[in-house]
Amino acid sequence: MKPGQPSVPANVASLRPFVAAGVFGPAEVQLAAVVERLCGSIDPLVVLAIAVAARGPRLGHVCIDLDEVDQLIVESTEDRAELSWPEVDVWASALRSSHAVASPDDFRQEPFRPLVFDGRRVYLQRYFDYEVSVADQLISRSAPRGATELGARRNGDLEALLDKVFGIEDSDGSDRQRQAARVAMDNEVSVIAGGPGTGKTRTVARLLVVAEALALGAGRTLDIALAAPTGKAAARMTEAVAAELRAAVGEGVLSEEQADALAGIDAMTLHRLLGWAPGMSFRHNHDHPLPHDVVVVDETSMVPLQLMARLLDALKPTARIVLVGDPFQLASVEAGSVLDDVVGPVPLVDPEAYPDAPLSGRITVLERMHRFAPDSPIAALADAVRDGDVDKALDLLSSASDMVEWIHPDDGAALHELRQRVIGAALDVVGAASEGDGVQGLEAAKRIKVLAATRQGEFGLYDWNDRIESAVAASVPLFDGSSVFYVGRPIIVSANDYLNDVLNGDVGLVVRQGDRSAVAFVEGSGLRYLSASRLDRVETWWAMTIHKSQGSEFPHAVVSLPLRPSPVLSRELLYTAVTRARERLSIVASEEALTAAINRPVARASGLAERLWRSGHDDDA
Repeated sequence: MKPGQPSVPANVASLRPFVAAGVFGPAEVQLAAVVERLCGSIDPLVVLAIAVAARGPRLGHVCIDLDEVDQLIVESTEDRAELSWPEVDVWASALRSSHAVASPDDFRQEPFRPLVFDGRRVYLQRYFDYEVSVADQLISRSAPRGATELGARRNGDLEALLDKVFGIEDSDGSDRQRQAARVAMDNEVSVIAGGPGTGKTRTVARLLVVAEALALGAGRTLDIALAAPTGKAAARMTEAVAAELRAAVGEGVLSEEQADALAGIDAMTLHRLLGWAPGMSFRHNHDHPLPHDVVVVDETSMVPLQLMARLLDALKPTARIVLVGDPFQLASVEAGSVLDDVVGPVPLVDPEAYPDAPLSGRITVLERMHRFAPDSPIAALADAVRDGDVDKALDLLSSASDMVEWIHPDDGAALHELRQRVIGAALDVVGAASEGDGVQGLEAAKRIKVLAATRQGEFGLYDWNDRIESAVAASVPLFDGSSVFYVGRPIIVSANDYLNDVLNGDVGLVVRQGDRSAVAFVEGSGLRYLSASRLDRVETWWAMTIHKSQGSEFPHAVVSLPLRPSPVLSRELLYTAVTRARERLSIVASEEALTAAINRPVARASGLAERLWRSGHDDDA
């Protein structure tokens, strides 16, 4: 046994070759051993399936398809060649006949069985339960209900409101934002999908105006909730919706009073919305539903399957939900790719090809990009990465542009110049913080941001943070590197801290206040300050991981990939990083790493898309 490998109990000895290859760790081995002891006399093929099903969620998979098991859970091509997996039909037969495995028809019946086998997919029971729950809720809420609760369409009320809020519709009906609002008013479930800058927030703000006006016309008011998976995404949603509402006031679309009422709805994390508390389950569930009439969820691509199941279960029967996000971005760090599964084939094929699917007609894909000019190289690069077009992406990166630059890791001069730009912004941060100016300091900290694909290694998060911090310490006499919370240190919160009202992803800056220092956080149009001694779950924010950057945008984004191809590199990771840039993009990467990322779409195993979209083609299944 190699150092660091878990010991394998005798009752699951069949797992030893897979443990030796690094496929299974202690969690999978111990679960399989416990189940084998409790259930007794389990076929070794079922033991292997338990370990496989347990490994899947740790890699983002909801289930594992037996036909693709080596591709889904074995990262090394050498190990794939060396490992011997069971013949699939034999494996499936063992699972169907085992008393430790449930079928889709009896998985909730006692006695409890740890596995569910559905066709060729094997699940841990609770993940199968989550998937079925999400599918059932979405299908049920997509069933026709008759007249909408938000107001009847008599006398053209809705169309008149849409004309006022979105403008008169073109004869070709090409205004996707208006279409998305209409779909949200007509359905209990709707989805607004689109890339960055396509107007998702504008659409949300204005559909809220329409919904509120329809309700008032019907003699009632609406209870609206805005939510997002992280504190940072929730704060950005609050700010963005408020800005869109102010723009609507300027256009005469709604009054100051109406805007103030809607702008007073602060977005919150999904955990806070559902009433999570340490050591407790969610306060809101099927028996104690949320009071809201409308729930809008932003950055839905980051919502894991388990949390989506909890949210849908907690909606009251008459509530409507609007899911908003970019299905091409990184999925949740936990299991599932819910938004991608829910959107399904809509962006790729004519949705009319699935006329009987429950969500058909309820998904609007916004395609027109407003953030960038039509000829923007950032937008073109994002499209090429999203489409998996390596040649086009490399051509765009190789072309001279004021907006996009490609720096090879061995180009010392270009790399030095880029680092000096990053360090220059960092010195501005420290200078403003030393003068007690948290507003200017935080603005400087956001002006140029390094987004690293990895934490470790050259060009990783820690490498960038150390280089920037050391350069600042060498240049600024007032900088005290011996103090953890030195004046000028930008920080990012790494875990929700409800006691101090800071959430995972919130950013702050240590600023001087007289002879003391405090951490400044943006709050509304101003700042609030916390003593550094009250914060213990924070990291330095000179650089950040690409995963942490989701929901953010920066005037200048510096994307840093590892020197050599790594399993962490994926098309979605690079697309997410590229689309964080608003005005300028610098990519530090080898051609080999870029090619590996663009060629590797994330393949998350799940049965949710099939449950939601197969009905249009059931006869062919």
